[in-house]
Amino acid sequence: MKVKTVIAHKDNLRTELITEDETIKAVTTQDVSKTLKYVKDLGDNAPGKDLRHVAEVPMVIYEKAVIEGWANDQEAWKKWLNSPENKPFRTWQGKI
Repeated sequence: MKVKTVIAHKDNLRTELITEDETIKAVTTQDVSKTLKYVKDLGDNAPGKDLRHVAEVPMVIYEKAVIEGWANDQEAWKKWLNSPENKPFRTWQGKI
């Protein structure tokens, strides 16, 4: 039997503990619609080429990076940022 228990729900982040059989897993989800609007606004109002905000990373992605061990890996972030599937989080479309 699968049981879901919400252990945190703040702003647009929600964390649940999911228990099934003998396993327990924490799952965090995030509504990124506000982040995507913010990214669009930043992209539309870029300050110039000398000061460039390239992306806005949702907290759930940062948490994933920490768990998977690549949060401090600059090359891994470049790969993530340059991936076409992550383009909606980019405020600047050049190659990182």
